[in-house]
Amino acid sequence: MLAAPDHFDCETVTLMGRVCDEAWIELQKTVFFPTPVNAQNIRSALAVRVLDAVNHGERNPDRLKSIALEAVDA
Repeated sequence: MLAAPDHFDCETVTLMGRVCDEAWIELQKTVFFPTPVNAQNIRSALAVRVLDAVNHGERNPDRLKSIALEAVDA
């Protein structure tokens, strides 16, 4: 098992932010969030999924976005 890094380079941080933003935009097209709390919880779940995948070595933006969106299906 790979150990999670204690830091990420700037490119990886930028990638994670972009993937989370793109996943959020995609979700907003199809899912209604009745309150800001619901929306924040979903955004947090997206970020956790992306961070976990990056910790395990994933860097493909399309795959990361798919992984993030699975948080909504779970």
